[in-house]
Amino acid sequence: MAVSVQDLIKQKETIIAKKKELFDLTTSIGVITVQKPTRSFVADAIDLKDNDAYIVYEMTQTPNLKDAKLQEAYGCREPTDIVAKLFDAGEVIAISKQILANAGYGKEIEAKVHEDVKN
Repeated sequence: MAVSVQDLIKQKETIIAKKKELFDLTTSIGVITVQKPTRSFVADAIDLKDNDAYIVYEMTQTPNLKDAKLQEAYGCREPTDIVAKLFDAGEVIAISKQILANAGYGKEIEAKVHEDVKN
């Protein structure tokens, strides 16, 4: 059965809260906490040269990769340099993909032919 407008209205708070969920990812440096990207963030990030590092940098909540002391300790010239300094090369892509997957990107959606009920 298809979802109704009434169902969506009843679920409003739950649906909005799910868009703000945080996720813990186990990485080579330990567990990090990331947030779901918004549609506008992904649209902007897709056009960037090193978008995987940018996505990891921007969506990681804990630890704070933007911390000035952390950036200085690792000798970062550009803010996103911290990503390559902390994580394994292939891991950056995997983390980025998981962040996007948390927001539904790449998700398989079940589809089946809609059949009208005839009386």
